[in-house]
Amino acid sequence: MNRILLALGYAFCWGVGVTLTKVALSEISATTLLILQLLSSVVFLLFICYGHDRQLPFSWRHLQQGMAGIFEPALAYMVGIFGLRMTTASNATLIGSSEVILTIVFAALFLGETLTRRKLLLSGISFLGVVLLMLQDAEGTRHASLLGDLLVLLGTVFAVLYVLFSKRQIETAHPLRLTASQQLVGLIVTVLCFGLLSSFNPTYEVSVAGISPSFWLLAIGSGIMQYGLGFLLYLTALRSIPASQAAFFVALIPVFGVASAVVIIGEQPSLFQWLGGVLVVFSSYWANQLESA
Repeated sequence: MNRILLALGYAFCWGVGVTLTKVALSEISATTLLILQLLSSVVFLLFICYGHDRQLPFSWRHLQQGMAGIFEPALAYMVGIFGLRMTTASNATLIGSSEVILTIVFAALFLGETLTRRKLLLSGISFLGVVLLMLQDAEGTRHASLLGDLLVLLGTVFAVLYVLFSKRQIETAHPLRLTASQQLVGLIVTVLCFGLLSSFNPTYEVSVAGISPSFWLLAIGSGIMQYGLGFLLYLTALRSIPASQAAFFVALIPVFGVASAVVIIGEQPSLFQWLGGVLVVFSSYWANQLESA
């Protein structure tokens, strides 16, 4: 598959997945929803693995291979949820958008990828675009806390570490088996952490009582899209493009998120959001031209 289509595919899955998750959170608690989504993703990937290889990635070797799943989805999403509870959605999104710049810098330091002024300029334009995309939600910033912002930033660093480890692994591993192993490890770690936390604070308990059939379908569908398909397409793309280039397409997530919110929830984007979307698309397009030159 064309690598640009792959990159657009994972940005679409993650962006639309955010909107579907936002809808699902109106009836399902954050901890329960994350477990249901990860479980749906793991079952989906294991089913595909069995159809492809006639075996399941349950061996110790496969679990070792999936250790990057501790960083993401496990730690990145758990820490992100805790941070989001203490800050605003707009702050969380803005801090999360720094993943593009962090990935470019870390990839230069640890993977030896070229760091150029043009890349830094495009990452700055991409960051400005995401800022404009989130301006409509900025009125809630007075409810943000420093600890919440730091937790969201820590979750973003975990996501960048996941990219660095995965980039090294994907050169010799199969994307489908690697995605399934990482998601399985991520699910195990998330269940253990939430189980431990719920013994101290009942708000972290996982309960499926009272979830309507339509929201069950929403949780399962968003889990397969956001975690199963999204990460599978990302790792497949990461085999043929540098981590720094893949990061520019991650910046498209808010673009797809806002667009899907218009279609699914009926939100109306402002002029600044349109301008922000254009800047993000522009920076992603020219970042791809840099790598192709």
